[in-house]
Amino acid sequence: MFAFIKMLPIILLLCGGGYTYHNMKVNELSSVIAQKESAIVILKSNEEKLVAAQEQNQRAIETMKKDMEKQREAFTNLSSQHAQLAKERDEYMSIFRKHDLTKLARLKPGLIEPRINKGTDAVFRQVEQDSREVDQADDVEVANEEG
Repeated sequence: MFAFIKMLPIILLLCGGGYTYHNMKVNELSSVIAQKESAIVILKSNEEKLVAAQEQNQRAIETMKKDMEKQREAFTNLSSQHAQLAKERDEYMSIFRKHDLTKLARLKPGLIEPRINKGTDAVFRQVEQDSREVDQADDVEVANEEG
């Protein structure tokens, strides 16, 4: 028993050292766990932000696809109108090529002048109408972009 009493301070010292080491290790690991938990919270927050951004980008892509389809349709319509107008222009130009209007206007001014004036008036009215349509289309596009 006397040997036990002699060993008691060493045993207490070893137990105290072990306890201190254990506390330091537990505190260190608790600190690591706290850091990992905060990293998990940050990563989850980042994941939520990325998912929201992905959804927003997906909506933007869908909107762009719809706009592109509208533009394609508008371009097709404009192309067909252009072809129709070019055909009409060529028909009118062929009429002018077939007839010498200068000679006819000098010989019979009362016959040609009213027709030319009437045709010019019709062309100007059509240009005014087309200009209004283009202006209204621009207003609609601006309203759609704002809305």
